[in-house]
Amino acid sequence: MPDPAWPELRTALAAAPSVRALPVDEREGRRCLRQLQVTARSTLGALTLHTGGLLVDDGWLRVYGGGTGAGDGLPSLGRVNRFPAAPDPAWHPGTGLVLGHDVLGGVFALNGHDPAGAGRPGAPAG
Repeated sequence: MPDPAWPELRTALAAAPSVRALPVDEREGRRCLRQLQVTARSTLGALTLHTGGLLVDDGWLRVYGGGTGAGDGLPSLGRVNRFPAAPDPAWHPGTGLVLGHDVLGGVFALNGHDPAGAGRPGAPAG
């Protein structure tokens, strides 16, 4: 694949203090990537395909990736966002794509197609 994002992302993660990339469940990572409909050339795609997720600051922040497949590891983006069992191009997360959580209950998400309908700011400029 030309210009994959993984080498650059891997370098950035290795240089970042207190960030640990978890091993990925490869099958689940590929499934998530197909449903996300993004390329591995994107940062989100590379994170999903090559990591089970990230633990930041000793786990205070958890960023989801392809999932670890381990019982005590991180769930995948697919599990957290309830992706359909088989890729469905018409599916989208209702209120936004959850990317991570912190230990205090904070949710980190990308807005969906109707942020106002979900009670969040971020309407596109017109």
